[in-house]
Amino acid sequence: MEDTTGLEKMLSEYFSHQLAEATSLTEMEQVARRGLLEVGRRALERWLEAEGAKEVSGSIVCECGAEASYVRQRVARLRTVLGAVRCRRAYYVCPGCRRGRYPLDRRLGLRPNGMSGEVERLAGMLGVERPFEQGSCLLEEFLLLSLSDHSLAKASQAYGEEQRKREEEWTHEAHDPERVLEHQRTVKPPRRLYGSMDGGRVHIRGETGVEDALWRELKVGAWFTTYAQPPTQPGGQWSIRAENIHYYTDICAAEDFGRLMWTTGFQHHAQLAVELIILGDGARWIWDLVEEHYPQAIQIVDWFHACQYLALVAQAVFSANEERVNWVEGRQTALWNGDLDAVLAACRTLIDPNREDDPAHKAVTYFINNRHRMDYPTYRANGYHIGSGTIESGIKQIGAQRMKVPGATWNLPAARKVAKARAAYLSHDWDVLATRRTHLKLVA
Repeated sequence: MEDTTGLEKMLSEYFSHQLAEATSLTEMEQVARRGLLEVGRRALERWLEAEGAKEVSGSIVCECGAEASYVRQRVARLRTVLGAVRCRRAYYVCPGCRRGRYPLDRRLGLRPNGMSGEVERLAGMLGVERPFEQGSCLLEEFLLLSLSDHSLAKASQAYGEEQRKREEEWTHEAHDPERVLEHQRTVKPPRRLYGSMDGGRVHIRGETGVEDALWRELKVGAWFTTYAQPPTQPGGQWSIRAENIHYYTDICAAEDFGRLMWTTGFQHHAQLAVELIILGDGARWIWDLVEEHYPQAIQIVDWFHACQYLALVAQAVFSANEERVNWVEGRQTALWNGDLDAVLAACRTLIDPNREDDPAHKAVTYFINNRHRMDYPTYRANGYHIGSGTIESGIKQIGAQRMKVPGATWNLPAARKVAKARAAYLSHDWDVLATRRTHLKLVA
């Protein structure tokens, strides 16, 4: 009660003095916000002080099984969303393992001289949403919390590392024969599950820095469900409406990404799906991974990507816009109706043997190689979605919007972690990672 009365008195004195000097509602709001934060900070500090007093005793049982003896109380400085607070905690030393112990740190998840779990959660969230410098400014503006761009980078990467560990756990589970059998016995197979993959470019520093930076491929995959169907005509209104989207990503070789594909797919029971549908463009690495890990999947080339090849042919051959539009629309209709032979014939007549990297020749090769993935009439009749807008959105949101901001050049470990954190955030898994971070085993 004395603490409560003291806080009320402090709040009253603060506002009566500060608000008297305010000349506008804006200034009054700013004063009130700072005052409430200060009251909250002091209340939190007293609360922690009271909790710390509960931990003082003659001895405790150490994790090694021996009895650790109380030495004294030590002060820690904590960075919280309410500001910097001080906390005294009981310190014990174990004669068995010779390690120091702070019971309060473990009980409450304290991180002496570092960001609290809540500060890290918010800082990491801003770090995957905005460039670190921008995020730092927004954090100070909205929460009156001053953190450097380095702190935001650290928080974002910590969440990315937690996601990597999570994926590592999934990998062990996906390759555990007992867990695989358990899945087969107990899991209700998904009726229809979609998967998709694509790649984008990220600027990665070389050994000597920016001077020898390279563009590395950021691979992104997605698992999702959708009940959306294509329109009745290729020029109709398209709707994606993907649900339960889970993104996964890495900067690695295709073989390693394939293992991640299998691992994340196992979490979504892809191997048990009644209908597993994989959408992608014509990239060879995508279909090789599908053949290796999910040979039972229905493979569909993204409709819009296929149409891009027709547009490039028309652009190279026809000078008049009307001719280009009419030619493309005619070939799209044939492709839509499953007459791939007509599409191939039309492209072959436009091949220019004297032209290097001829678009018509490339289109013919593309359509021949992916013929078995372009049975669009059958796909539409079965109600399958044939556009890869979900993965295109993932590439845009993870790669373009966050990793390819102007002037950004990443070192490889940081890029991988931030990309993974961003993917988890877009998959609505941020709170899952926050829970894992809150329950970290703290080393005294």
